[in-house]
Amino acid sequence: MFETVSVIISAVLFIAIMIIFTKERIDYISFTILAAVIACFFAGTAFNVGFTEFITYIEFEPLFFIICMQIIIAIMDEQKIFQWIVLKTIHWTKADHRKFFFVICFMAAMTSALISDITVGIIFVPLVIQACKILKINPAPYLFGLSFTINIGSIYTPFSSAENILIANAFSLDFPYFIMNFSLLVIPTLIYTLFLVDFTMLRKQEPPDESYKKILLDIMDPNMIIINKKKFIFISIYFVGVVIGLFIIPDAYIVAVVGAVILCLLNRKEFTQILMKTDLKVITFFIGIFLLMGTMQINGTFIFIGDLIENVISDNPLIAAITILLMISVLSGFLAQIPTALVFITLMQNIYGIGQVPSLIIMAIILGINIGSNFVPQGAACDLITLNLAEKNGVEDFNYKSLFKYGSMMTLVHIGVSIIYLFLFSLFLP
Repeated sequence: MFETVSVIISAVLFIAIMIIFTKERIDYISFTILAAVIACFFAGTAFNVGFTEFITYIEFEPLFFIICMQIIIAIMDEQKIFQWIVLKTIHWTKADHRKFFFVICFMAAMTSALISDITVGIIFVPLVIQACKILKINPAPYLFGLSFTINIGSIYTPFSSAENILIANAFSLDFPYFIMNFSLLVIPTLIYTLFLVDFTMLRKQEPPDESYKKILLDIMDPNMIIINKKKFIFISIYFVGVVIGLFIIPDAYIVAVVGAVILCLLNRKEFTQILMKTDLKVITFFIGIFLLMGTMQINGTFIFIGDLIENVISDNPLIAAITILLMISVLSGFLAQIPTALVFITLMQNIYGIGQVPSLIIMAIILGINIGSNFVPQGAACDLITLNLAEKNGVEDFNYKSLFKYGSMMTLVHIGVSIIYLFLFSLFLP
């Protein structure tokens, strides 16, 4: 009887957290920790499990990686390295509004393959809006372009987002795996997505006056934001070295930890001081979710759900992968991406066995988590930030309604292309 109560409580609390996570005004961290404590209490009482066993369900490797990469990015942000890249792009395109659109969106996508989509949005969106205002053109097409391409870029590496980090850690995926398996999808998808936005939105705009271009180039001088040139160059090269290290060394968290510690020492920064500038909310949330999902492992909730899903999934790996892609795309659009990723990681490992999950299924999970978030604006944190910044700056044509309309349409296109890609990819699998 008490075992059944534990199952119900864990499942209800987990669903509640997934919904609460999408609500901006609710303190989801407090609810997550409270839910984890309650679930652990009932599971511990019902199955005679102690604190030590619950701790084993916390995945520390991805947590260390996330913290240390955030430290590296925080130090880079102090030197305005990413802002310099944006301003340099404006000058490189000579403020040509269409060339600027293609280059800035492509740069944002590639940047989102290295750092979190939220950070990319915070860096790129305000500068793009400011540039468009100086050129006296509508920023909306540029914001749509950024919104659609940032999530595409996140597919490209195992450390682009918290979801990818969890997936890569669970299935032992390294940098080369992502490059080899997704290059033929990511680059073409970026290209046709940008051309679609250009054809439907950007071409309808009148080009900016030459005098406005000159003002923009004079005001937005990339060299003006460099505080210390030597440090700027050193940290930029150092970051490239860290990325190369992630490509070479399989244990990504070791590269991140060593990279963060050495960078703090070389820059004479206290580790704890920089740590306070990172997003510790994500780490706390992860710990709570890991504990809550640990109770679901202990009380058999995932076995029950896995049996239900196993009846739906075909024995054919391709059909199964397409089914998983569709399921995750919908869930990650309407619910939280991180819990969705964790649930399907656990379910697939229970169904196929740890280390036995087919490659097509893993690819479907990665694609569904990254592209499905654009179904609705609240599905991606970067979209919410872009909406907020657009509202503050009075961008009329970029709002919740328009983003929902065009975002859902573009997501359906991306899902269709992903299904075709999985089919073509399956033809070359042994």
